[in-house]
Amino acid sequence: MSKRELAATVLKNSGALALFESLRSKPGILIVNHHRVGDAASSRFDRDVFSASAEAFESQLRYFKRYFPIVAGDELEELVSGKTPLKRTYVAVTFDDGYINDYRVSFPILKANGCAGTFFLVPQYVGTSTIPWWDEIAYLVRNSPRTQLVFETPVPAAIRLDGNREDAIRNVLRHYKRPDNTDGERLLQELRDQAGCTLPETGRRFITWEEAREMKAAGMSIGSHTQTHGILGQMPPENQAWELTESRKNIEAGIGTPIRSLAYPVGIRGAFDEKTEDIAQSLGYTMCFSFYGGINTPDHMQPMNLLRMATNRDFLLFRAETVLLSRFGKLPY
Repeated sequence: MSKRELAATVLKNSGALALFESLRSKPGILIVNHHRVGDAASSRFDRDVFSASAEAFESQLRYFKRYFPIVAGDELEELVSGKTPLKRTYVAVTFDDGYINDYRVSFPILKANGCAGTFFLVPQYVGTSTIPWWDEIAYLVRNSPRTQLVFETPVPAAIRLDGNREDAIRNVLRHYKRPDNTDGERLLQELRDQAGCTLPETGRRFITWEEAREMKAAGMSIGSHTQTHGILGQMPPENQAWELTESRKNIEAGIGTPIRSLAYPVGIRGAFDEKTEDIAQSLGYTMCFSFYGGINTPDHMQPMNLLRMATNRDFLLFRAETVLLSRFGKLPY
């Protein structure tokens, strides 16, 4: 049993979890992030982008509704800017990439429960059957007949394939996400040359502009996830500025409303930096989102680096982590 599981089990069995739930939450904004909602096991691509099944997502949403106001769009921005004082914990639910699952699965669940979410789109992917770099890596590594992959980009690395392929996928993805990997296409080509398999044909994988407009009209918020989903921290400033400028221009043209929010691709430390934040602010973005955990509190509110966390697939862990962050502002592990 992991430390997380042990802590959650002790909290539940001792009655402390229910007690903490009865306490008023502290001022803050808990922002959770999803990429895909659905059946991870059935995917031929990156299964780690699935954060919950449809049933689990709806259970999480109902739990949030029971204890917190769920906010998006202008309401979220007013809390972030301080125009609306934070007197308790608010929850924001976000989605990166614009997979078709967002429209077919997550959007109907949000709508049925009277909740708004924020969806960050990549214009280059909208309406297409694109297999992005993380999905390509996952497919090729999982299906390769090889026993080892050797990379020279950005530094030499050998990754064994004779064990758990999901672990190997994560290792290759970590290698790709290195801040010094300034030539992702070269790394992908090294993988393609060695993999011994090719990508499959697929149907449409990302939502269309028409679907995005329908979601917007139903109360959802739309933001930018850059133009190409390149990792900003791997780019020179001029390329970062192009990604942010082009994506906003194209999304505004596609949905017909101003775009002020941005989710940094990957979002972990090293995937963006202070220069990225400065560029985003100079271009008029008012809320930018990272993805390495934590809760946004009045004394730690950074509009250009709003903290987001993944929701745990295990409901007890999800419940415990939500309670601890909203009542105590941190996790014990």
